[in-house]
Amino acid sequence: MPPTESATPSPVASRELPSLRTELLGTIALLALAALLIAVGSVVVFSGFVDSQLGALWLTLLIMGDVAVFVAVGAYQLQRLVVVPLASVVSSTSAIAAGDLKRRVPDGATQELSTLADSVNRMTDHLLAEQAHRVRAEKLAGIGRLAAGVAHEIGNPLGAINGYTYLLRNRINGDAKAAEALAGVERESARIDRIVKSLLDYARQRRHTPSGRIDVNGTVESVVQLLRDQGVLRDVEIAVSLHPSAPFLAGERHELEQMLVNLLLNAVDAMKGTGRVAVVTHAVARKALEQSTSRRGDDPPDHVVPRRPAPRVRHWLERTEPPHDIVKLIVADSGPGIPDEDSERIFEPFYTTKEPGKGTGLGLAIVARVVDDLRGIVWVQRAREGGAAFHLLFPTFEARETILRNIGERSLARPA
Repeated sequence: MPPTESATPSPVASRELPSLRTELLGTIALLALAALLIAVGSVVVFSGFVDSQLGALWLTLLIMGDVAVFVAVGAYQLQRLVVVPLASVVSSTSAIAAGDLKRRVPDGATQELSTLADSVNRMTDHLLAEQAHRVRAEKLAGIGRLAAGVAHEIGNPLGAINGYTYLLRNRINGDAKAAEALAGVERESARIDRIVKSLLDYARQRRHTPSGRIDVNGTVESVVQLLRDQGVLRDVEIAVSLHPSAPFLAGERHELEQMLVNLLLNAVDAMKGTGRVAVVTHAVARKALEQSTSRRGDDPPDHVVPRRPAPRVRHWLERTEPPHDIVKLIVADSGPGIPDEDSERIFEPFYTTKEPGKGTGLGLAIVARVVDDLRGIVWVQRAREGGAAFHLLFPTFEARETILRNIGERSLARPA
């Protein structure tokens, strides 16, 4: 669905930038007043020349000079306020139309031009988001076909290999080298099996009408306890901060559990088994996200600085059916972090920063698919702990039900 557009300027722009109309009207008013004062003053000063033989000439020169000053100053202001900013907008939009989607229109010096720049930049962000979504959908379709073939063509031979391995293990008669070789076969067979299952998990049919209610806090607690029982978090300091009244989500609980397991395992792998992990849940209002007031280290004390949300969040908020009640989930670690150039690619299937043989590159791709199934959004940035912080936003159960009900009503109202 295409995102809705809004021409509303940002809070900073609407409060601090002057209006182009005010600037132009003010300039015209000052020029008219100046021209009137010059004319009146000239008549008073040079009144003696009016009745002379050169009076008509003096009056003509005075009018021409007055008009010249008016035009020159007006042209300068028009060039400064309109022509130069519009030329910059045209240059940027031409570059964007030519395929440079990283290009952005610089912010204008007036409210109207700032709003224009913001609208063009949001449009470019939407194009990037839709392009990424289309590429991911194409990959998903291709991997779905691949997974179906792989599961059939590899699954049966793999089962046979495991059966033969079991038979051979009973006949090695204490041969250490043979036992080591069979252990290697079993280990690599299990790895192939995990890859096939990950492919099937990633390409599984998406649910558009989930009927379950997910207790986010309860799911977080159960997943953390599960990984503790398995010893995965044995050397990890984990801090869980749950909002006391975090709303429910609409979806299947096992999918959220799978997503959390992947994120936590990914964090533990990034920290090489030891470090600090934080899991946080929040209940957030849509308005709070639109008018981001989070503090930064360089902000002045006792002063709230309004900011626009990140482009990915803005695109998510500006969809046709935006959620009004939102659940925010954060999983952060103290690992090495993720380079900025990889912040988008890590959600692509088979893209991994791990050493060859250490990962399939499907863990975070499955996370992105689950988040998309829940009509949410996920992005990664630098964590306070120094590593990677994965931020996830989801509409609440009530908001999701409203969205689906509105979509159904529109579908019924649409003529066949």
